[in-house]
Amino acid sequence: MEYCHKLEFTEDPDYKYMMKLFEGCISRHGFDPKVLDFTWKQNRLKRDKDLLRGQIEQLIGKKKEDEKDGTDV
Repeated sequence: MEYCHKLEFTEDPDYKYMMKLFEGCISRHGFDPKVLDFTWKQNRLKRDKDLLRGQIEQLIGKKKEDEKDGTDV
């Protein structure tokens, strides 16, 4: 991050240097660069699914309450 912050607005980044930084980080943490890890995406999808489920459950609960009260949704 420090490298990126130090770049001037019009300055092109040194992509080879940045790739070496990422590769070093990957190897230090024991990740296999050939194995794609989409954990972040799975976590995001689970959160969105849980949120949608909660909204549907609220809607169903509201419909049931309205049916009991005799009001139309």
